[in-house]
Amino acid sequence: MPKTAQPEEKRSILIVEDSDDFSNLMKYLIEDMGFAGVQFPVEEEDILGWAKKHNPSAILMDLALRKKGGMEFIGELKGDPETKNIPILIISGRELSAKEVLELQMQDVRYLRKGRMDMHEIKQAISEVAGKPASSPKTK
Repeated sequence: MPKTAQPEEKRSILIVEDSDDFSNLMKYLIEDMGFAGVQFPVEEEDILGWAKKHNPSAILMDLALRKKGGMEFIGELKGDPETKNIPILIISGRELSAKEVLELQMQDVRYLRKGRMDMHEIKQAISEVAGKPASSPKTK
């Protein structure tokens, strides 16, 4: 006998971005894809607390942030047993050195360069790192 389908809670994606405009754009895009977009207030520095509280399917992060840098946040997340397996997608305007790209690859972090991809590519990358959302994407 099949189980009765229970409504699933929307899976979330944590947005770590200090540009309000880009953060809001990513929230809109993520929610249009059927996820819940949770914006991390970058003046806070407790990325671990936020990740544990919201249990995101993925984290979308900039590298050039006001107080703490994205690389430092990644180190904290990947160094904690509760958050180390959360997929991270970097979307940054910062050009990375070969060493930095290698470090990210070794931690299974995906990197996209702002200004060098379109919204379709960003949506595809989010889908790849976060999987499918619990609910169907909105139709237009």
